[in-house]
Amino acid sequence: MKYFEYSPSQLEAKANELTEKYDKERLVRAKHIDVYDIVDLIGCTSDWFYITPDLSVLGMTAFYDVCMYSWPYDHYEKGMIPKRIKVDKGTIVIDKALQESGNIGRENFTVIHECFHQILHPRCFRNKGADYTKMCTQKSFKNHTERVRNMTAIDIIEYQANYCAAAFLMPKEAVINTFAETMGQTIGNSLISLTDYGVKSAIKETANRFEVNYTAMKYRLQTLKILAREPQTEEYIV
Repeated sequence: MKYFEYSPSQLEAKANELTEKYDKERLVRAKHIDVYDIVDLIGCTSDWFYITPDLSVLGMTAFYDVCMYSWPYDHYEKGMIPKRIKVDKGTIVIDKALQESGNIGRENFTVIHECFHQILHPRCFRNKGADYTKMCTQKSFKNHTERVRNMTAIDIIEYQANYCAAAFLMPKEAVINTFAETMGQTIGNSLISLTDYGVKSAIKETANRFEVNYTAMKYRLQTLKILAREPQTEEYIV
């Protein structure tokens, strides 16, 4: 698999470029966003079906016309089998159970993650034969806020899509402004500890303002070097 080595600053720039096309004001303050408008903006279409009966796959994107499998329910029943369906090039599919769950933060992140696969990675799967899709499991959304050693090519493109999704949904300046306002203090050069008084509630409130989940906002604040990092965990951006 071939991929381009983007630096964090380049990934931030990619996210900001899309933000400017959609709503430049979002670069400096939190605003409501309909992520499916972004799917339209990049020239893709949205669809929803039960990709898996256990939400192990949250979303996928088709780089060419493909056939996929759709399950009839959001849970497995004995004898249940999926049916083969056609998915057109440029379709971003979100698991219907995720869309029905009401977990807006997770849905928003998943949709924008898939959008950035379409923006960054359409050429990565040219040598995959007939498989021109990218399916993103829950593990795909593991915290890859930094490049680490021994990442596979798949890990790297997931890191890139995660980074851009976080930077788009939580633009740097807007996050700093909102978090400072919520904390009632100026953000200085010293890292803030998660155990400091009021920090967790401030993260939660800031996350709500940006329509993402707590964990996603926590990782973003750590990436921006506002919040001190914790020991490595196997948390997901949920």
